[in-house]
Amino acid sequence: MKKIFLMLFATAILFAACGAEPELPPEPEYIPAPYTLSFEEGLDGFEPRGNVTITRTNAQSHTGDYSLLVTERTSDWNGATLALPDALPFTEYEFIVWVMPTAASGTVTFQLSMEFNGATDPFWRNFDGANARAEARHGEWTMLRGVYTFPHFETVSVYIETRGAATAEFYLDNVLARPSTTAFAFQDYLPRLFEVYEDYFLIGTAVMPRDMLGTRFELIQHHFNAITAGNHMKPDHLQPTQGNFNFETADMILNTTVDNGMSMIGHTLAWHSQSPPWMNPPGTPREEAIRNLEAHIHEVASRYSGQIAVWDVVNEAFPSSVPPANAADWRANLRQTPWLDTIGYDYIEIAFRAAHAADPYAKLIYNDYNLDSPGKREAVFHMIQELLERGVPIHGVGMQAHYNMNTRPQNVRDSIERFAELGISVSITEFDITVQSSLGNERLTPEEEERQAILYAHLFMIFMENRDVIHRVTFWGIDDATSWRADRFPLLFNYDLSAKLAFYAVLDPEGFLRERGLLN
Repeated sequence: MKKIFLMLFATAILFAACGAEPELPPEPEYIPAPYTLSFEEGLDGFEPRGNVTITRTNAQSHTGDYSLLVTERTSDWNGATLALPDALPFTEYEFIVWVMPTAASGTVTFQLSMEFNGATDPFWRNFDGANARAEARHGEWTMLRGVYTFPHFETVSVYIETRGAATAEFYLDNVLARPSTTAFAFQDYLPRLFEVYEDYFLIGTAVMPRDMLGTRFELIQHHFNAITAGNHMKPDHLQPTQGNFNFETADMILNTTVDNGMSMIGHTLAWHSQSPPWMNPPGTPREEAIRNLEAHIHEVASRYSGQIAVWDVVNEAFPSSVPPANAADWRANLRQTPWLDTIGYDYIEIAFRAAHAADPYAKLIYNDYNLDSPGKREAVFHMIQELLERGVPIHGVGMQAHYNMNTRPQNVRDSIERFAELGISVSITEFDITVQSSLGNERLTPEEEERQAILYAHLFMIFMENRDVIHRVTFWGIDDATSWRADRFPLLFNYDLSAKLAFYAVLDPEGFLRERGLLN
């Protein structure tokens, strides 16, 4: 890794952006409108947060005649909250509100915060920015201002809370919520990850459409050379109703990727979780289900033939865990999915043969999670081994690598080496490492960030040692704020695209561990 050390000494050198300017994708169905709220007509969508009272009052106002008064609080998190149903994921928002304590409350520290609700349990974050927390006193209106890139959740609620003033009462007025016109800057002087590992394997990331523009795409160009569409090549996106394909967004992602000299990874052709219900509802005759599966794979894979480097053909055919004692009987351990119910265990072979017929140029892999678990690893091993013996075109296995702080590096090493026995490649396809912060959803402590970085370094040491079998390492997203696991800080970059300690651990894992006395 001599190259890494040389590049670390060159961190002050600016790297030129590579590739052509990407074409703009189609505009979304709507652009989120700014909220400008002044309480002149009512509560303007604000609701109590906790067992408090909020009232429109003309006792005080920042401008106009009215403001909102929050009373009867018993906890710092009690206050007033506003749901932002129009909040587009992966968009940076700015939120401004003016606050003033009542005369009886004196001086109060206020904080702008958010609650996200969606597919997982709700979680909470403070807004970022120097003015997102501020001290205010009665008789003076004080501005709170914060910015944040909202993750992919169904609803985002913004609220005003206090610090160490659980019973303080206060006014708020002149609320503004809007997509921000500011752009985060990334550290373009850092060594490029894909260049550091150009003699080892591809370095990839998963993207959403908004990642293919502006600063976010500049960061992608700087550090990655393989792109996976996070959602927009899955069956329910491409063929939501039978025979009606929607390739617009997938085409944009692919064309931007290829035009800028990066490898495109297709994800995924057959998956139980994001396949539209019409494909194989209960009771579908076997032959009809096979036709539906083969027709979808043919239409998609042939459209992109010669442009997709790798396809995740079948995704997650096994459940979370498999008993080690019974792992060799892989058929008995398959997940109960609609494809299994309507076709049978050979749906996997059918999918791979159909993909190869539609695109003989693409490498085809089987993709799954928890493959560091010995039982599941062995079930997948025996399945692939048998299919290879039958001449099924499987070229690799994808270890999703959604890890956490309890992940054992030795298990990961054992699985990579086991799959290598099959004579196929291994890809790390959806890599992230979550941390349950002791600070809740606010941020990681320095100690927690250190532990996460150390685990990243240990795993990358294993990947480097297995360079002959590993084809690609793909991170499942770019930054913590827009990750699907945003509440657990899983990736290499902060919300503002600045590099975390984990980035430096990945950049030079050997040096990182040696500096901490963690290498023999």
